[in-house]
Amino acid sequence: MRKIILFILLLASFRLTAQQLAIGQWKDELTYHNAYSVTASDNKIYCGTVLSMYAIDLADNSYDKISKVDGLSDISISHVAFNKEKNLLLVIYSNSNIDIIRDGKITNISDIKRKNIVGDKAIYGTYFLGDYAYLSCGFGIVVLDVEKYEIKDTYYIGANGTQIQVNGITSDNSFLYAATATGIYRGELNDPFLADYSRWHLFTKSEGAAPGNFLDIVSYNGLPYCAKKDTIFQLNNGVWSQYYYRKGFDVKKLEASKDALVISQIGTSGARVNVLYASGKNDSIYTPQPYDAIEKDGVVWIADLYNGLQKFSNNYLETVFPDCPWTSNVFDLAVNKNTHNLYVATGGWNASYGFIFNSDGFFTRIDGEWDNYNYYNTPILRDSFDFVCATVNYKNNRTYFGTMWRGIVEFDDVLGITNQWDADNSSLSGVNGDILRVKAADIEFDRYNNMWVSNIGALVPVCVMKDDGTWLDFLPSFTLEQGWITNMTFDNYDQTWFVIPRQGLMVFNYGESLDNASDDRWKKLINVPGSGNLPSLEVNCVATDKDGTIWVGTGSGVAVFYCPGDVFSDFGCEAQQIIVNSGGYNGYLLATENVKRIVVDGANRKWIATDNGVWLFSADGTELLQQFTFDNSPRTSNFVNALDIDETTGEVYIGVENGIIIYKGDATPGSTSSCGPAVYPNPVREDYSGTIAISGVLDDADIKITDATGHLIYRTKALGGQAVWDGKNYNGERAATGVYLVWAANADATVTCITKLLIVN
Repeated sequence: MRKIILFILLLASFRLTAQQLAIGQWKDELTYHNAYSVTASDNKIYCGTVLSMYAIDLADNSYDKISKVDGLSDISISHVAFNKEKNLLLVIYSNSNIDIIRDGKITNISDIKRKNIVGDKAIYGTYFLGDYAYLSCGFGIVVLDVEKYEIKDTYYIGANGTQIQVNGITSDNSFLYAATATGIYRGELNDPFLADYSRWHLFTKSEGAAPGNFLDIVSYNGLPYCAKKDTIFQLNNGVWSQYYYRKGFDVKKLEASKDALVISQIGTSGARVNVLYASGKNDSIYTPQPYDAIEKDGVVWIADLYNGLQKFSNNYLETVFPDCPWTSNVFDLAVNKNTHNLYVATGGWNASYGFIFNSDGFFTRIDGEWDNYNYYNTPILRDSFDFVCATVNYKNNRTYFGTMWRGIVEFDDVLGITNQWDADNSSLSGVNGDILRVKAADIEFDRYNNMWVSNIGALVPVCVMKDDGTWLDFLPSFTLEQGWITNMTFDNYDQTWFVIPRQGLMVFNYGESLDNASDDRWKKLINVPGSGNLPSLEVNCVATDKDGTIWVGTGSGVAVFYCPGDVFSDFGCEAQQIIVNSGGYNGYLLATENVKRIVVDGANRKWIATDNGVWLFSADGTELLQQFTFDNSPRTSNFVNALDIDETTGEVYIGVENGIIIYKGDATPGSTSSCGPAVYPNPVREDYSGTIAISGVLDDADIKITDATGHLIYRTKALGGQAVWDGKNYNGERAATGVYLVWAANADATVTCITKLLIVN
């Protein structure tokens, strides 16, 4: 089976964050530090990474990022190989999926991935010859016709035609050679019956190739060279002999150019790339984990698992990859709606809310450029592990990170880290039984600019830093198991709702004043009618929508509190589950999903993150508007950890287990009193076929689009402060070239505004 996708390369030399996404478009913020494979065309170097790939233009050193956003079919690239004769790039994934990129098209070959093969079906290497790519697979050899985009043949060359792991293939124009887990095999290149295992000769010990695991094989200067553990053998006159040996430097990969044999080595004696030039020169380049390396025009390019792509030239080693997050770890994230800067907490906790000792720290994307602050490069963070939350305070435009080791870190975009709070300078306290470790599981600011902290595990688990800088703490009136509290939100009655993991919810009303504890009230909500009626005690998150309703994500779907102001009244407030119809059957909203995050957009719609993707529901939760999964979107995983929305742009930031993907939504907050519409794109060029966004309008405004004479072309209603138009009139025809007027008005037309839009066909 093959699938063809057109794609456009995004140049990283232009800051992607500075480019405005069109509605419905995606972009990624993935890490490129983990390199697996490298290959070259005449004018580009291609590097395959753990999630995607990128190309370096040798003429101007610009980067092209290529990921699922750009049309790749999968993630986790095991290797890339360029065929100069056919001008195509072969992309092999760890699950045996294959993409062929040629002339701006991506053609997917998924036959091996889909085939039900018992045992190992990974693809370990690629060798091009004529119209074919010979694929070294865990079960044998697959012959891929790169002109017809189809599998031509499969060779099972093991004993009696059984499966055998093939690690590499090459040719000397007379024979095909296969390096396998049991030895070196050879078959005549022009033999039409190579699918018959008996046509393959297994080299013997007397021929210099004792049985064993041969790791790779290449042709260099017309002769085959193969690798076994820390030794390389050369075939000459039908006999293999030792060509190169370095004890303890096991061979990871062999590559050959016309000028050099390049050996990537990782073993007990160390890791390095050894380059044996035809001139007799020898370069040893030490890198942490070199998975692959090539030589081109005297320059060595190394794909290192830890350091990314490295360039060795004139005895100088430099690292070259696009600006990106340092790792793919994302546990929480926050985007500043004023500056559009992004902040990422990379840590996490274990099943008992204990340490996982993540030392990645936190990442920032300021004005489009990434930076990281961690245990290794920032002295003040030497005792800070497991960053688990990030929150922006819009009063001072600073970001606050919570850790599971040493409290809270305050970050300023210009000044960097400006403060840190722990047990020594705040009301935060250590975990019961480990008083030196101060855990802050969540941080939120109320409308009075008081900073609330879930001091998880502490004997007094609720802490508040008031706007004046003074600290308070609050002890619930009932016992919390191990002091566990995590996510929180505020309702319209200045009450704080806390998630208490595996125990339900907790609501705190501090009465007339934070400083006066005499009128404090606490309530625990559980999965019992009359006491909260939650669908499950496994509560993960809580959020307040624009109507003041409390939305709760649990291990058994979504629950809603429509009456938060009555939660402390005699008749209380019970959770309700929303009934939805799916396939003709009624059921509760996402009742079979583990709901981890709920975020409200500008139109009061609900973005919901689960272990199986991201869902967008209508404001009341009864209508599924969109669902994004690994299979139907550029997302790199279904397992979502973090979710946030840039309210001013409508961009939805999705933090999955292996990176960040951004989707441009169609809703932004609207104003109730003023209007300043903006149209994007404007002008709309003849080659643009996407959605036209009209933002900055009144909340849920009535939008009319007319031509210059006042003739109505289109009418719609804004989602919050933004409306969308497909550029077509009521007859489904693309609007003609001309200037159009965009009118926006509130429900009673007491506030109106107008702007212009140019369309070119």
